[in-house]
Amino acid sequence: MQYKIMNNRTDRAGWRIAIDVGGTFTDVVLVTSDGAVHASKSPSHPTDPAEGIMNALQAMAAGQHLSLGELLGRCDSVIHGSTVATNTVLEGKGASVGLLCTRGFRDTLTIRRGIRVNPWEHRAPHPEPMVPRYRRRPVAGRIDAGGLEIEPLGMRDVEAGLTFLLETGIEALAISFLHAYANNAHEVAARAMVSALAPDLPVFISSEIAPLIGEYVRTSSTVTAAYVSKRVVPYLTSLSRSLAGAGLHGRLHVMQSNGGLITLDEVARNPALLLLSGPAGGVGALRWIAEATERKRLITMEMGGTSCDLILFHDGHVDRTDALEVAGYHISIPSVDIHTVSAGGGSIARVDQGGVLTLGPDGAGSTPGPAAYGRGGRLATDTDAQLVLGRLAPGPFAGGAIHLDGGRAYAVVHDTVAAALKIDASKSADGIVRLQQQNLVHAVERVSIERGFDPRDFTLVAVGGAAALHAGSVARALGCSEVIIPRLAGVFCAFGMLHAPIRRDHVRTLSLQLEAATMPQLLRAMDDLQDDVREALRRQDLDVSKATFEKAIDLNYAGQQSAITVAFEGSAMEIRERFLSLHNALYGHVQKGSNPQLSAIRVAGLLAPPPVPVRIRRATAALAPAPRLRRDVWIGDRTQLGVPVFDGATLQPGHVIEGPCVIEEATTTILLEKGDRATIDLHDNYIVSTIAAAASSDRAVEAIA
Repeated sequence: MQYKIMNNRTDRAGWRIAIDVGGTFTDVVLVTSDGAVHASKSPSHPTDPAEGIMNALQAMAAGQHLSLGELLGRCDSVIHGSTVATNTVLEGKGASVGLLCTRGFRDTLTIRRGIRVNPWEHRAPHPEPMVPRYRRRPVAGRIDAGGLEIEPLGMRDVEAGLTFLLETGIEALAISFLHAYANNAHEVAARAMVSALAPDLPVFISSEIAPLIGEYVRTSSTVTAAYVSKRVVPYLTSLSRSLAGAGLHGRLHVMQSNGGLITLDEVARNPALLLLSGPAGGVGALRWIAEATERKRLITMEMGGTSCDLILFHDGHVDRTDALEVAGYHISIPSVDIHTVSAGGGSIARVDQGGVLTLGPDGAGSTPGPAAYGRGGRLATDTDAQLVLGRLAPGPFAGGAIHLDGGRAYAVVHDTVAAALKIDASKSADGIVRLQQQNLVHAVERVSIERGFDPRDFTLVAVGGAAALHAGSVARALGCSEVIIPRLAGVFCAFGMLHAPIRRDHVRTLSLQLEAATMPQLLRAMDDLQDDVREALRRQDLDVSKATFEKAIDLNYAGQQSAITVAFEGSAMEIRERFLSLHNALYGHVQKGSNPQLSAIRVAGLLAPPPVPVRIRRATAALAPAPRLRRDVWIGDRTQLGVPVFDGATLQPGHVIEGPCVIEEATTTILLEKGDRATIDLHDNYIVSTIAAAASSDRAVEAIA
């Protein structure tokens, strides 16, 4: 399937391509040198992602009436967001990893931190460690918390441990010694010996993967990097060779979890940097929307087949985190703060033994998928419910890549849900959709209210294939007055990758009191860390003179386990006031008379990408075209007859559409209820305002008063 967002072409070089591989589709976005944007979707190849990418690029080339070589020959760069690292962890198909650890700490991965995220789930087992106990080999030697050696490294233990691990057939090695964040001399020496004895074995040391205090998370992060290396590095190397062989003279850049780009050589140093590679691309697209629409506060809901990813954007800023959890494993890598919930078009509906309707958290995925896909799905899903309600239409979807079967959808909702509830299929489908909307409302509250933000101050951005059907109802429930639905909603993350900078994040543990007397020491440490970032950028053959640097510090009160990251700007007093403001917003109080202390320092080096020219389209003076057809659609609490259905391709900037209606776009479907009004802006975004949302906001204010 292929569609054009802006159809002006140019024969000049300087083109750029972004590729985002999902479970069902591979999205490709091409930006030519004059700012024309072209997008295509092709089926993914889960067993061979590189082949799926080359097929998707071939489809893009055909759509531009070019050969693949001609297309790639005009590109300065190809940017790729990969889910391979994430899927490797989720599927449990990583490398056979060995671990060298400090004697007495062999069971760190099993003990974890002794903390459960949900204390009420005390019987749920933790996932099995990626490294079984027999492949964790203890090594003599000890560094204390201040970085001083109190026992020399046991080189014989290193050699004996490596010999044993090689006999077990390990494919990668992780080294994590106690307090290596303070002094990594033992880890470096152990790696040197391993490299001399087994030069082809990939080796990862904790002081380079996650140089932070916290033995368990540092070890878990290092093991994860080793675990995913077997699939990530060879796959990307193969893709790079295929692109070069097909005619690409530019560079291949890979999307990191931190929302920035990195070269393939740097990926090999820490493959875990790609764990949120795909969703992190949405940050660049959010910044583009903020600039194009002049909105400073956005919350994105990217809803696909299995999950919904949410990112909060406020005043030009996206929060970041080091704490990731993937399939129950804790990993510390610089990342965009993305909240993911199991709320997708494939979320499965059931009626439990007590006669209560439930939805998720499990989903049908892409195979077999919802029953409407006709691939063997036998349980009702959100997508099936939308078909029963008339919001989705039977027939080809996403350019014919999927055919939606309305009969199958009705049958599965009736047989598995309606019959158990003893109500008709339409009311059952409405219940499924309302449950999904409630899941989404709670997810938005999680990234807003729980972090000290009022969702009524934000505009929702509905992207992905399924979000636009729910966005209006979610906005009304939250009191949000606006929803933005980009024309590029179906390829949102791929488009965002074109706006992503080269980015390198470094962090270092540093324990200090925040006060004027310690600022000189803090400044020296910041300068040293910035030099490290410069060197990392130089390794990628980049012009470091054009780099900009962002500095931050982690602060907390004495005794607190969690820290707050604060921009490192101004005097110690100004930084302290910034910390107090953030602490009060998050926790509702501050500790008067207590001075915060540092736990870590951070420096990010960025090189901005070439700007994507913003094409402003001319607004039409004509009235919106007549609807393509009318059909019965369940809206609110009943079926409404003859609801207008518009073809999105006929709607242009300046057109205004009033609800209730349905708008069918190439990769998403938009539902407008009574009181909703959609205006298409000059950048091809649907700006949806709801009178009902404003009223809801007023009622909420009155209730608080």
